[in-house]
Formats: sequence, C-alpha cells, structure tokens
Amino acid sequence: MENRSVFDILLAAALLAGAIYFLFYTESGNKWLDRLKNTAADQLDQWLADLEEHLQTLEIAEATDNIY
Repeated sequence: MENRSVFDILLAAALLAGAIYFLFYTESGNKWLDRLKNTAADQLDQWLADLEEHLQTLEIAEATDNIY
C-alpha cells in the first residue's frame, strides 16, 4: 500500500469539505441534492414494484401448482 503525503491528505480533505459545503450550504447545491434524492427514490420505487410483481407471479404459480 502506498503512503500518502500530508499534501495529498489535506487536498482530499479540502475537496471533501468543499463538496459538503456546496451540497448543504448553497442554493444550487440544495437543488442538486433534492434532484438526486428524487431520482434515488424513483429508482427504489421502481425496484420495489418489480419485486412485488415478481413475488406475485411466484405466488400465483405456487397456488396453481397446489391445485393439481
């Protein structure tokens, strides 16, 4: 594993602090964060709908197998 210099660590910390400041303390950052949250929520809703559909299909298949 490569050793990092103090400059590399300070630069990474400064970039991280800048990103956090942008997201939480600027208007455009807040808007971008809200869009990101909405996109993530929409994708999660789609995954859950797909899962529900798949489980319903399995439940129907199981019910029809038990009839015969």
